[in-house]
Amino acid sequence: MSKRDFQNEMNKVAESSANLLVDNILRKHNVKLDKNSLSASQKQHLRKLVKDLQATAERLQREYKKEEKNK
Repeated sequence: MSKRDFQNEMNKVAESSANLLVDNILRKHNVKLDKNSLSASQKQHLRKLVKDLQATAERLQREYKKEEKNK
């Protein structure tokens, strides 16, 4: 298994663990998710947040690749 495959598998495990944890917490507190509960401004804010997080993740990946090449 290559290093990239291993990292992908670890990411999948981390994501599913986080989803399970969040789901359990929401159920514990009897939270019901409504599909249309966000206002337009909240949706816009969330979209911007996701774009910012994606940009940060991409930047970190590029820096990681640079460090790996320099080793």
